[in-house]
Amino acid sequence: MKQSKKHAYLIIAFNNWSVLEKLIRLLDHERNDIYIHINSAVEDFDFDYFERIPKKSKLYYTERFHTEWGTPKLMVAQMYFLQMAHGIENYQYYHVLSGACMPLKTQDEIHDFFDKNNGKEFVHFTSKPPIEKRIYERYAYDHRFHKYIRGESMLRRIVLGTFLENIYVGIQKLCRVDRQKHNPYELCFGSSWFSITDEFAFYILEHWDYLLNNFKHTFAPDEIYVQTLCYNSKFKDRLYMDNMDDDYRACQRYIDWKRGNPYTFIINDYEELMNSGCLFARKFDIKTEEQREIIDKIYTELINRQNNK
Repeated sequence: MKQSKKHAYLIIAFNNWSVLEKLIRLLDHERNDIYIHINSAVEDFDFDYFERIPKKSKLYYTERFHTEWGTPKLMVAQMYFLQMAHGIENYQYYHVLSGACMPLKTQDEIHDFFDKNNGKEFVHFTSKPPIEKRIYERYAYDHRFHKYIRGESMLRRIVLGTFLENIYVGIQKLCRVDRQKHNPYELCFGSSWFSITDEFAFYILEHWDYLLNNFKHTFAPDEIYVQTLCYNSKFKDRLYMDNMDDDYRACQRYIDWKRGNPYTFIINDYEELMNSGCLFARKFDIKTEEQREIIDKIYTELINRQNNK
């Protein structure tokens, strides 16, 4: 299949539908196809309405998973997106965003950037390997009960998410369990939001069994699988930024972990965002007026700039 000049976007969303709507409208472009993953626990999403939003892009819904924070389901959802999109077209780039993201550039500007840097992999690394011990333990042990840590029931969170999880991991430590002991690849860690080429996407799909076997029931494998495969392959030499020093410009996402977990942007952050040098930013919300104002201002600016061009 001939290499396409189009881009595939996966948006992983579970709430704040007004933010998602603006994100889709800003991504709507002849060179984009949009793939949306809606958490399987969501019951109030209007699939028909959102399917009608894009006028230039094709919109697809991916297979739905209950993507609880920290579980392997987020990694699996991303892999299913790569499989689905790669089966439809050999896209120039595959981008993974959350439903709390916004672009900071117009689509013409974003496409121009990736055309100039075609072949580069936009993957974030917190540091060069080896990873810290506390991070390594996320993948050395079976974290079967951690999925309950953010459940709605406080009793389940305390009993299953905390008490049983700590006991279960503690027993594994006493038994000197290490699920990564025989892993042939050196583990690397970073952000779960990335932009990668078609060749790298296919390489990830070729390692489907390896990923599921090594990271099933681990904690947050979506923050390690792309980095690990990239670092231990020829794609490390194609990184946009190879410093591996926790600089989010490496994946072109502006995310602030110093002021929050991550920080939610407000109207006062407008100049900071637009001058960040990144193509996308996370995270945005609609809980306060200041949060809604920054979303509206970015949206209006980009729509007007794209239309005027």
